[in-house]
Amino acid sequence: MSETTEQCSPRSTAFTLLRMTAQGEAAHHAASGEGPPPADMKMHGMLTSALESWRRSGRLRPQAMVLVEWLATEFAGYRIQILGQDRFDSWLLAFGDDVSLAQRHPHPAGPTCVELLSVVASAPPGERPEDRAARLAVPFLAYLRQGSELEDAREIALSFVLWAGQALASLMQYDTGRITGYTQARTS
Repeated sequence: MSETTEQCSPRSTAFTLLRMTAQGEAAHHAASGEGPPPADMKMHGMLTSALESWRRSGRLRPQAMVLVEWLATEFAGYRIQILGQDRFDSWLLAFGDDVSLAQRHPHPAGPTCVELLSVVASAPPGERPEDRAARLAVPFLAYLRQGSELEDAREIALSFVLWAGQALASLMQYDTGRITGYTQARTS
């Protein structure tokens, strides 16, 4: 990321995290890896660093919500490109069911992510940014627990980074050059 951690924007953070994750997926795919790639601690550290910088500046909640909006929007876009708009809606319903069934602990991020993804995917044409922000804020802010805001925001963002990174790698046919080119073009 060209910005210092203190000045990182949600948009540049989102695309840096997506690039890192998609490249990890591509490398794992090239090595004929089975299952998910190993955890990317550098990516995790970068996400944590951005969230911590926003917390120090007193802007964790709004900046993290914008980060999540970028990630959810990219994920929805990638899935629509892979599936087509006609199949996306039924995929989203099935994906939501799968995520909800898989996460059975007291504070699961997955169902909240699916709700946020639904907000992004169902945005009416011409929706005003402040209306969309309000629709996103309800589930996002409800998920953040007092005293655990950073950890909770990280769980939501991390879920989207992993899902979107995998979809981006697939969409770019696991080509690291294409992944880099795409993420650079989206941030310039």
